[in-house]
Amino acid sequence: MLEKVTRREFLKESATVAAVVAAANSLPAATNAPADPKSEPLLFLPTLLSCPTETSIRISALNNKRAAEAIIELRKEGLQDWERRLPSLKLAPFERLDWQVNNLSPSTRYEYRVLLTSAGDESPRPAAAGGFRTQRKGPASYTAVLITDPHTGSFPAGSGPVLTLDKVVRNAARAKAEFVLDLGDNVAWSGSREFPQTNSEGAQSAYARYRQQIGPLSMQCPHFAVIGNWAGESGKFPEKSIETVAAVRRALLPGPNHQTYPQGGSDREDYYAFSWGDALYIILNIQTYSKPSRPDRLPSLMSDVNEIKEWTLGEKQMAWFETTLKNATERFRFVCMHHPAGGNAGDASNTLYGRGGARASNTGEQAKIHSLMKKHQVQVFFYGHDHVFVDDIVDGIHYTLPGSCGAPWKFTREETGYERFWPDSGHAQLDVTPEKATVTFINVEGKVIHSFFVLPS
Repeated sequence: MLEKVTRREFLKESATVAAVVAAANSLPAATNAPADPKSEPLLFLPTLLSCPTETSIRISALNNKRAAEAIIELRKEGLQDWERRLPSLKLAPFERLDWQVNNLSPSTRYEYRVLLTSAGDESPRPAAAGGFRTQRKGPASYTAVLITDPHTGSFPAGSGPVLTLDKVVRNAARAKAEFVLDLGDNVAWSGSREFPQTNSEGAQSAYARYRQQIGPLSMQCPHFAVIGNWAGESGKFPEKSIETVAAVRRALLPGPNHQTYPQGGSDREDYYAFSWGDALYIILNIQTYSKPSRPDRLPSLMSDVNEIKEWTLGEKQMAWFETTLKNATERFRFVCMHHPAGGNAGDASNTLYGRGGARASNTGEQAKIHSLMKKHQVQVFFYGHDHVFVDDIVDGIHYTLPGSCGAPWKFTREETGYERFWPDSGHAQLDVTPEKATVTFINVEGKVIHSFFVLPS
């Protein structure tokens, strides 16, 4: 069975898809279309795979400027015959395709293709194709990739950061990962960190650009994301402003909510947990629930809190986090957050900004998070934010940062306080087997610069 996400549901989350196109009209793929309509791209945004379970997956995309009818077909890998899934979608120009594909087999590799028919077409034309594996349970061997801090939306087409992200995505795609995990600041736009957003245009443009650039990954493996401090969802902003950009995120970069997995989470899709094989991944949101005590007296525009102790998951998320760890049966346990719930960097301003990784393990609310991770045998705390590769260990827990896959700012020892780090751009590869989980740092040139492994609990 295949269910369509209704237009009404979409419109509840984002004003109009047309606004996305208007905000993103500087994208080359959208504005420099070939004159021949038969040769222009059929999709404005490539397919994005998300929310994989043992028996389902969500597949979304965005139609280009021609009205069309869309169908999707699937087959188990290795089979010849395609199975057409109904219903077909009748699409206006720049309307979103959004399918919830159900009744799949657990831990099974599928291929899919999207076909579109427009006026004058003699037969459906291929618009997108890719593959995915449904959720694994129990001991298994697989690969995942981790990226962070591309800051997509900040840089013009053809610039160094954009080309760096393209190269990192190509490198990561070679791993044939079963999912990709973005550790935050996947998008950024002018004012998104400093000021409340009165409209959704900046977010729409940034998320559209991100979707286009990660296409080689998102078409081939499901995407999971962490909320970063440039996503416009900082707790220092009014709730109305946060919801304006969060609605765009949910529409253009959909993720799990409180009903997707048994572990539960947030109905806003901003924190959740899922298992894959014998590993548990807990995705936390340190941004939205950290409210400054004096928002009109923040130390600087860069600041989100007045004091380190104000970095917090909030009571509800913290209680959920503790319960999720308490109930965990998986032998590998990974916690993912954009930066620690504290700070201990090279200087006062960067400390307040949440930098420092393992150096911050005993500061603010991070001390409680660290204590819970130690108690419940978490092996790795994955984070982003500081734009360099880092791997430090406290109480047997790795604090691991997989560099930066686009943002050009490489913070120094004076700013972060790190004694050992690698300033390269790149990504991390996570290889899980029943015997161990190996993390490998790979720079933008495809060179391995560091590797370590952890054992199951």
